[in-house]
Amino acid sequence: MDYLLSSKAAAGFEYLEQTGSTNRDLLDRSSELPEFFVLATDHQTAGRGRMGRSWEAGPKSSIMASVLLRPSFNDPAGFGWLPLITALAITKALNTLGVSATVKWPNDVLVNSKKISGILAEASEDLKVVVVGFGINIFQNQTQLPVETATSLAMVTSQNIDRDLLLSNVITKLRGIYQGFVAAEGNADASGVRSELIGLSATIGQEVSIEFPDGKKANGKAMDIDQTGRLVVQTQTETLKVAAGDVLHLRPAARENS
Repeated sequence: MDYLLSSKAAAGFEYLEQTGSTNRDLLDRSSELPEFFVLATDHQTAGRGRMGRSWEAGPKSSIMASVLLRPSFNDPAGFGWLPLITALAITKALNTLGVSATVKWPNDVLVNSKKISGILAEASEDLKVVVVGFGINIFQNQTQLPVETATSLAMVTSQNIDRDLLLSNVITKLRGIYQGFVAAEGNADASGVRSELIGLSATIGQEVSIEFPDGKKANGKAMDIDQTGRLVVQTQTETLKVAAGDVLHLRPAARENS
């Protein structure tokens, strides 16, 4: 497939018909590539999600791409915002299609309370390079999706989706948001990123269940996303500031059903 628009939107671009993992490919080649180099593929044989999960999508059914970033922040909290910034860019790109999308903390995009996109950020050991990979479900029907809580653009819109046009829109929006964030030295408030994200959040105001990386769980109401990108959850006994964990919405988001 030709990605002419996406090639123009990126600082460098490569398309592979198939690869193991676009994230892994970019990390392995990062020393020779410029910031905002984008690698896209029609099929990943070893795609990964958060917490070691696999990312499943049939050939030519989705957008699958990774973007190479070279962030430098005085505050290390800036790194934690990169998946959220990417989710924000994808959400805004989908909204330009007339598809009402929202961000589920920490790294998913929802339409009609179902996952349409996931993001995985991975850093080099010295933190000089961060590769942000994402997938957007495009052409699948329900039987072709891995779980019932997933959806695709084909299921929510009758539009004929041009993958190149959508990917170029995501790249352009991500580049603009990221450059503003970097110019603000990773300050989510000064850059406006935090307020935009809160405005498009599917998680804030929800009753949620959190499963932490160590297996512990907590239930409460998601109240806010703080300056470091942590989800603020009020339980019956305490206020938690969650930096990492799986989040389950315990009821559909009101803003998506209005």
